[in-house]
Amino acid sequence: MSPNSLIAAAGVAAAGVLAVLRKRTIEDSEVCLLHAPQTAMLADGAELLSVIDAECPSLAGSATARFVPSMALPSADLQTCFSAVRERFGRLALVEYERELITTKDGGTIGLDWSPPLAQMPADERPIVLLSPGLSGGSQETYVQTTVKRLTSEPYNFRTVVVNFRGCAGVKVTTPVLYNGGLTSDYGYAVDHIRGRYPSSKLVGIGYSLGANLVTKYVGEQGEGCPLSAAISVCNPYDLAASSDALEVPTFRNRRIYTPAMLLGLMKLYRRHHKIIETGPVELDVEAISKIKSIRQFDNLITAKLFGYQDGTDYYQKNSCAQFMPAIRVPFLAISAMDDPVCPESIIPREVFRTNPHLILALTKYGGHLGYHEDLSSSWFERPIAEFCAAVFGHASA
Repeated sequence: MSPNSLIAAAGVAAAGVLAVLRKRTIEDSEVCLLHAPQTAMLADGAELLSVIDAECPSLAGSATARFVPSMALPSADLQTCFSAVRERFGRLALVEYERELITTKDGGTIGLDWSPPLAQMPADERPIVLLSPGLSGGSQETYVQTTVKRLTSEPYNFRTVVVNFRGCAGVKVTTPVLYNGGLTSDYGYAVDHIRGRYPSSKLVGIGYSLGANLVTKYVGEQGEGCPLSAAISVCNPYDLAASSDALEVPTFRNRRIYTPAMLLGLMKLYRRHHKIIETGPVELDVEAISKIKSIRQFDNLITAKLFGYQDGTDYYQKNSCAQFMPAIRVPFLAISAMDDPVCPESIIPREVFRTNPHLILALTKYGGHLGYHEDLSSSWFERPIAEFCAAVFGHASA
């Protein structure tokens, strides 16, 4: 056989293998829902699961409830890293925001980024969706912007607001503390401010990654008195210690990709604001901080110290959201991927989803961490988020 024939044969064989793998991926792409045998009744008497079956095609229905990853991004690592890589060549500007700064009771500053801008959308009773980004993130994150764009477009036309915590997304630090994944007092302050501005609007809170832990903890703490009509969690770590442990496993991707990338954002946050932090009553070990190599070390040396925890483990134990989920009393949708390299499938608290009738877990085989790229311009989770918000708002009490 000639060299050209061998090359052609190899090409045909490779194409056949890729076709088989793609077929298998499509077959495994169905969204699996985990929930209690009888789900909760909504304000108008409709059952939560029945509403999802009827009004959320991206979550229910064998033909439509699927996430098929882009052929260009077939692995969890490619799904996870794509947005970060793309943003290195320039951040996208998909939506227009108007920033409102609010001051907490202790003098801290939170940045609320409204879209559409307040001047373009006069006060009315339309629903509002609050978005809380992941670790050291803000309204500029691509996954936030693409979701905002969908929620503010036809047929939804919701009002949205991104909650940027202390020091994030250009918000100045005005007290000697930053923020953490369990600081629900700041989130609650933002919720109360938004309710005061738009007292007749229904609210849904969305959290991504560490922001998902915070939003979930908040709705659990609020219980029956939760001011949100519903909440959505995307790629939630659930157990902060277990998630941190997963990143400590000495794999190439942890040592060279995920830990350095996440730590870079945290250290930038600290270095940008270290002067005001050092004016506070807590004395930090500056020399040890300069040698930080992991998320856990950051939480031991900075987060725990600033917020009065014994160490990072104490901070993780007291702020992991899974322990608060049995008390959630509003419709709650969680979206997680089985191949998430940052928040492993093993830490998902399945039992609470099976027992609390207010909770729905949408589990996909693929997606990575905050990836879910069906193509190179959007993320699949925008669709179920928008459908769920519309369904919940439609069945909320007047």
